[in-house]
Amino acid sequence: MVRLSLSTLFVASSILTAYGGTVNVLPRAPVEKFDYVIVGGTYTLVMSIHSFFVTDGGAAGSIVASRLTEDPRTTVLLLEAGPTNEGLLVGEVPYIYARMFMSQYDYNYTLVPQASVDNRVLPYFRGRILGGSTSINGMTYTRGPKSDWDRIASYIGDPSWSWNALQPYFRKNEAFEDPPPASNGGPVGGRRQFTPSVHGRSGNIAVSLNEATEWIVPPTLEAAAAVGIPYNEDGNSGDPLGISWQQFSIKNGERSSVATGYLQTPSVKRRRNLVIRTDSHVTRILRKEGERGTRSVTFDRVEYVDQAGNTVVVQARKDIISSAGVIDTPTLLMRSGLGPQQELRDAGITPIADIPALGKNFVEHIGLPITWSVNTTLTDDELDRNTTLYGEELAKWEQTKSGRLTQTSLTHIMFDRVPQNESIWQDPSVAGQPDPSGGALAPHYEQIVSNKWTTLALLPPTGNYVGMTHFVTSPTSVGSVTLNASNPTGPPLINPNSLNTLWDRYVLRYAVRRTLAYMNADVWKKYDTTPQFELALDADDETADAFIRANAFGGAHGVATAKIGPRNSPAGSDVVGPDFRVKGVNGLRIVDASVIPFMPNGHSMAPVYIVAEKASDIIRWGR
Repeated sequence: MVRLSLSTLFVASSILTAYGGTVNVLPRAPVEKFDYVIVGGTYTLVMSIHSFFVTDGGAAGSIVASRLTEDPRTTVLLLEAGPTNEGLLVGEVPYIYARMFMSQYDYNYTLVPQASVDNRVLPYFRGRILGGSTSINGMTYTRGPKSDWDRIASYIGDPSWSWNALQPYFRKNEAFEDPPPASNGGPVGGRRQFTPSVHGRSGNIAVSLNEATEWIVPPTLEAAAAVGIPYNEDGNSGDPLGISWQQFSIKNGERSSVATGYLQTPSVKRRRNLVIRTDSHVTRILRKEGERGTRSVTFDRVEYVDQAGNTVVVQARKDIISSAGVIDTPTLLMRSGLGPQQELRDAGITPIADIPALGKNFVEHIGLPITWSVNTTLTDDELDRNTTLYGEELAKWEQTKSGRLTQTSLTHIMFDRVPQNESIWQDPSVAGQPDPSGGALAPHYEQIVSNKWTTLALLPPTGNYVGMTHFVTSPTSVGSVTLNASNPTGPPLINPNSLNTLWDRYVLRYAVRRTLAYMNADVWKKYDTTPQFELALDADDETADAFIRANAFGGAHGVATAKIGPRNSPAGSDVVGPDFRVKGVNGLRIVDASVIPFMPNGHSMAPVYIVAEKASDIIRWGR
């Protein structure tokens, strides 16, 4: 198997020839047909028929393609805009995952300038590779609190979406790997690091803890106790509040993605009814030939540009399934004539189906990293700056899948709430409204401990550091994803309206102050912790907000741009029904993060897995 050299990873993404270049249209040939076509990417007439098309081999699309083709009578074509993940060293080694960002394996999207962060242009990471963002992300596996799923069940009016009803899917997805026996006793206080009964053991995605017991573990846990953050044995139990050991999709020292877990197992590779085409960038979905008007609209074909620059059209006997993600699903559909009518006309696109909610309701986490210097040499910073040390660890990883590169630098994750005695609860914008988190055991913010330099600025040439990254997990700011009317085939306009509400600003400010108190605990004093930023614990709100505006970043966990809703919801309030079919048209479903109606109170990877597992059963069995 050929590995790509690490030196190639920072080459800028090339622009597809289909954007502004000459598109080669092959002579008309017999239409290739599949039962389903699963599609992804957003730019893409030889005809080629499958039962289903699935657009994008990302977090959801890979699962749907794999599950549907368990039935040998069902044929699926899975289209992925990026290359395969196989043989890509940087995608396999957990420690260096961030090198995938802003590379040719990333769409290299940016947010529109956000007023809340001093109009800075922030990157928005999205995987452009088989496995999608699960092949480039930080591998954090969080199911979210029980109330996240119960709220979805209540909203849709379907109890099968509740936390308890979804347990079979959690276990079907997960293959939890026990750490070495001595490790599960816990390094502090004899406490276990996870609850065995919570986890699945034979699923497709490996989940594990960081195996190394690092110097940072005792002070991390002791400082949490000192500021009143309780120890939580397992944050994936449905109650994530407190500090717990972080869980990652890592198997035997390697990344476990949907590509490796659902598409590249020996049994799946032998399936002749699953066709996977990488480097195949979808441009549009097409309505049934000969169909006119808007009273009855059926989509049954997908147009894409292949690796050679040829424009190809394939046909689905049953459904096209868009799994292109929270950004690219609405973009793809809008380029195909679905969406808010006036926005389509402004972009020079003839509307086929008026779907006002498409691209709206965009909800995203906002993050903030901060860093302290410490007097120990046991941090991971030297691993990032010393090429000799890194080379030694890489050789160890390649030979035995062991050593420091088998994990990230993150050990623990904290979820907490803003207490009821804080003034924000009396503000008119919050008082009398439902709790933004959706439940009393759901968090308002998250803190992640890091054993290295965390701030967005470049790592200094000397020194050792620890960091904390914060996220507002229950944001009330709502944004949108729209086409750029002046360049509708180019990158979309991604606008989460970050920190646009008083609640979001208050929560992030409160979280940072909690971290300052946490790092001020006595246990850290022997490490001579020194902040690498200018923000005092007693800083006023104006000073704290200015610091946040200068340092916050986008979380890339977004949802809800094609949200699911009740079967008989008011027209225009959502995009898909409980069967994942796009309302008002035929032959088109959406299965990805864009359908999740509320922001998960945690990272969105595992929730997307569960949505895809459930959707696969609904599509396959009608339930």
